[in-house]
Amino acid sequence: MSLALLATLALVAPVTELDPAAELAALVRLETPAARAERARELAADASVDLEAWLAAMRDFGTFAAAEPGARVETVELRVGEARERTPLHLLVPEAYDPAHPAPLLLAFHGTGGDGAQMIDLWRGVAPALGVLVVAPSETGKNAGYEFSERERQAALAALRWARLEFNVDEERVFATGVSRGGHLAWDLALRHPGLLAGLAPMIGSPRVQHRLGQNNLRYLENVVDLPIRDLQGADDDPGMVFNLRYAFDRLEALGASDARFFLQEGLGHSFRMSAVDWRAFFGAARRAPFPERVVRCVARPGEGRAAWVEVLETKKPVAEEFDVPLTARWKQATHDEQRVIIQEQADAHTARLEARFAGVGAAEVTTSRGIARFRLLLPADAYEEGKPFTVVKDGKKVVRRPKADKALLLAEFAERFDRTFLPVAEVVVK
Repeated sequence: MSLALLATLALVAPVTELDPAAELAALVRLETPAARAERARELAADASVDLEAWLAAMRDFGTFAAAEPGARVETVELRVGEARERTPLHLLVPEAYDPAHPAPLLLAFHGTGGDGAQMIDLWRGVAPALGVLVVAPSETGKNAGYEFSERERQAALAALRWARLEFNVDEERVFATGVSRGGHLAWDLALRHPGLLAGLAPMIGSPRVQHRLGQNNLRYLENVVDLPIRDLQGADDDPGMVFNLRYAFDRLEALGASDARFFLQEGLGHSFRMSAVDWRAFFGAARRAPFPERVVRCVARPGEGRAAWVEVLETKKPVAEEFDVPLTARWKQATHDEQRVIIQEQADAHTARLEARFAGVGAAEVTTSRGIARFRLLLPADAYEEGKPFTVVKDGKKVVRRPKADKALLLAEFAERFDRTFLPVAEVVVK
């Protein structure tokens, strides 16, 4: 065949267009963040699908199979960091589950030495009647108590990702709960990843006051000030944990939390009474706001700077995960509980904080009280005007940017979160 004929055939050959729905379904199921990021870049570079077509496909994302009601266990291979972990996931599917309609999800974490079946038993009398899906992963590690490790958090998030791919989960109604070790984990996830949840229900677990091993997460308490919380705790349990919880809820109240409730139950040790909470009211009312007007993000650990439409990209001194506690006269004279307060004061001083308010189309106000070197604002299409100034008032000074719609940003965001209700198409980066 001549070169001239080949050239003619190339000109008349039909252009193959991508199927956005099929491409998104394949994108979110790629195994690693690196693979998803690479494929997102490739899709963004393809001119056959414009931004509006991607947005439409994302809003309608997901084709889900029917699920048999009741309890069962599925053992699945989850990608946790660089490893694969074969994980039993215990499921409780309500009779009311309809794959055509998004359903609330409860991610439930068991106690030390236990498994997900125990959490299914705990919620069996509550969740199905409320139409709530329950997913309870079994710990595949040592299962000897919560270690406040990145691996444990990644495993929990991997279970959540699996559940959201398999079931039609309502992004605005994802809840976390847990007992003992699982209560610690539920608190830790909420404090470090506040934009994922609509509500938190920990039992006999707490945030931690610590200055080593990166375990202090009470420093992030302001991240959950707007999150509905129901915490159940025996009054005669470990004194340190009870102190941490009293301290946390006192601080939440001082910060203006309107729906954080602590049930310190007299006569109980390391146990609790479920009947203390009106679970129908809790699950029925709690909703995550995909684009809240105000966001506060406290952060000390790299990679944990995201909350809703705000992300801390880089911190600066004095921010640090670990820190020293000066052995002053105050410290030496303090009781054990008073020393905990001193440790927490130091943790707060080594934690970055950013507060952002959306001030209408094309404007935001940002207050950085400490430790922020660089951040970004992620904007849906109706939050800015293409090519026009977007003004950020940062600590009283105006910063002007001209954000532009970016398919690569949109696809990269969807690859990780596949959130049908928050679809950012542009960003504003500020130093």
